[in-house]
Amino acid sequence: MSEIRDINAAFEAWLDATEPATPPREDAADLRYRRYGQTVAALECESDYLVLCRIETDPAHRGQGSATALLDLLKALCDRYHVTLLGQAASHTDEGLDQQALLDWYARHGFTIDRERTAQPLVWYPERP
Repeated sequence: MSEIRDINAAFEAWLDATEPATPPREDAADLRYRRYGQTVAALECESDYLVLCRIETDPAHRGQGSATALLDLLKALCDRYHVTLLGQAASHTDEGLDQQALLDWYARHGFTIDRERTAQPLVWYPERP
């Protein structure tokens, strides 16, 4: 018997575990941000996978594991509901990780780095479909 993928349940669980958040910058106002601890993220539900559009931690709280905790939550939801998480691994500010450090961070957390499909790298968990 194959595992049943339930992307809608995964997204609902995300909404239940997080709180609405104000976008951290005006250029991100079109994304629906949610807060988990000291980190905010924008997650979208596509037909085949969840898409992590942005993940950002307040500068005063960086390096304390808050973004990792949020990423662990997302990975657990993907594992529980058998869905794939696609991350858009682009560095959007000069304040956070640079592009290579961001890719290294995702790789340390079990993501596959995909440089083939777009000009900006993508990351996949648990793997690219």
